[in-house]
Amino acid sequence: MKKSLLPHYNSILGGKDTAYYHMCRKLPANFDSMATTDELWDIHNDIAKKFRSSKQHGLDDGIQSIETSYLDLKIEISRRILEECEFCENNCKVNRKMGERGFCGMSEVSRVSSAFLHYGEEPPLVPSGTIFFSGCSFGCVFCQNYDISTVGKEISAKEGGTAVDGKQLAVFANVLAHQGAKNINYVGGDPTPNIHTIIESMKYQTQNITQLWNSNFYNTNKALTLLIDIMDFWLPDFKFGNSDCGEKYSKISDYWGIITRNLKFVYDWGSRDIVIRHLVMPGHLDCCTKPILEWVANEIPGTVVNIMGQYHPDYKVDSKMYSEINRRVNRLEMIEAFSLAEKLKIPYKIVS
Repeated sequence: MKKSLLPHYNSILGGKDTAYYHMCRKLPANFDSMATTDELWDIHNDIAKKFRSSKQHGLDDGIQSIETSYLDLKIEISRRILEECEFCENNCKVNRKMGERGFCGMSEVSRVSSAFLHYGEEPPLVPSGTIFFSGCSFGCVFCQNYDISTVGKEISAKEGGTAVDGKQLAVFANVLAHQGAKNINYVGGDPTPNIHTIIESMKYQTQNITQLWNSNFYNTNKALTLLIDIMDFWLPDFKFGNSDCGEKYSKISDYWGIITRNLKFVYDWGSRDIVIRHLVMPGHLDCCTKPILEWVANEIPGTVVNIMGQYHPDYKVDSKMYSEINRRVNRLEMIEAFSLAEKLKIPYKIVS
């Protein structure tokens, strides 16, 4: 793989660059825990500008210890968001600290279904230190991981894996790093309901290792603003080329507007460490695959796309329900998808 395609990631692997979360831990942030959330966001946004500069010029290595850091500020804000949750664009506004549950089905307690070295991810990422969270902000009718994505909805939360706080999650991450993981890969279900725990874990992680956000990317602006300075690598799904398919098959609204907004946010921020996953679905070339590839080529050129042919009917899909997607993608559909990517000069062969 050309190192220019994933520059920051490859520099971390080569020991030439620092994972962003380490930098956030060194950047001072003076804030009062009694301040309003709006006041904390103002401080956060001011420090974010300093972080952009520190990315380019480095931090003062003479800094030995600080009382409160940019990471601490992110932890505080994320904990407050739980009180009226808006991590994802379902915008449930429930108080998860009080045990209330919204669309994702999760309280403030994060649950890890499994954590292991994964050799089935994209070649540049393996072995990947995957941490699978229970619960999901989507309701995909074809979900292949419904045994963990429906935790808190159809499956009791207590049966959905190991409850973890930030320190316990950091233990998983540190063990995976010592086992040889190239990255810490937050996945699910979806990791979005667990942003508070993930950010807190970075206070206790010890290794200079890539932090990877493997998500449906249905995050709010606030969630993405918290994540943008601590995630080194982005592995978003781009499932549907329109919002109608998103509503029909994943039970969420304004899919196209939200996903394209978030992808542009990360790209315009300057990250080139992005691999988009697009799962080709049967009969959805014209409505989904083509619009997605054309948008990527025009709006975020040079971004790597994994064009995936692994779709198979699962969960609620059968001959009676959602019969139009009750088959695998055929060879001709995949050839057409690859041909379009080739025509649009999208780098895909290195991961597809």
